[in-house]
Amino acid sequence: MADYSRRERTQTWVEYTLPNPTNWGQIQGVIAVIQQELGDRAQWDDAAEVVGHDEEIVFRWLKED
Repeated sequence: MADYSRRERTQTWVEYTLPNPTNWGQIQGVIAVIQQELGDRAQWDDAAEVVGHDEEIVFRWLKED
């Protein structure tokens, strides 16, 4: 009998996007909304990610189960 096991995991990302480039006021607005949605998690260094693309800036975090 094998000692391995198999599993499948599905993760859900919550994302907000802004056009690239954008202004500081828009960024502050998105950050405020994200902080409210994350609650206490907003204090964590790795609670959210910012990813830059050619046409947009993506602010995202992994939704808890």
